Amino acid sequence: MNMKESSAKLNLNKEQSTILLKLGLDLGNESTGQKSERLRTNVLHDILESKLPTDQIIMNSLPDILKSLSGELESVSGGSLGDLLFDSKTQLALIRKIKEHGRKLGASAKDNIDRDVALLIYFAAIAHGLVNHDIKISEYNYEKLEQSFKQLNRYDWIPTNFYKLFRKARRSCKKNQNNL
Repeated sequence: MNMKESSAKLNLNKEQSTILLKLGLDLGNESTGQKSERLRTNVLHDILESKLPTDQIIMNSLPDILKSLSGELESVSGGSLGDLLFDSKTQLALIRKIKEHGRKLGASAKDNIDRDVALLIYFAAIAHGLVNHDIKISEYNYEKLEQSFKQLNRYDWIPTNFYKLFRKARRSCKKNQNNL
């Protein structure tokens, strides 16, 4: 099937076909680094849009009638992971769960892209604890955390809200180092 037949089958006009072809050619010309950054951004977006997983121990303790509704229970259990992570009013217990979720994602990562995104989620939860609750939810010392936040802010693929959170967390680490 040639391009003209494909376009007709998709009901695309000539301009739309040209745009689609250009998009495909542009994606094909991306460097490996650009593709990796785009993939990281897509994986991060998917995770931030997802809900925080329900605790499996709690789900297993539910009566059978409720177990069949577990998917529905999860979908109404609250905001997306991104909403929780960037809401200053999110309870510290939920932030700790997000941190643990990030750790688990990293442990089960199939490649560097998934590992990097999991690491970002993990440290964003730690940063949230410092910035919004003035509590360190990590065993890392303040100096190590400050270095980690600084390193994470060097990634080009992370959204602006992460930059801001990590910058504030670095200031919190410096303040707490000086108070020791």
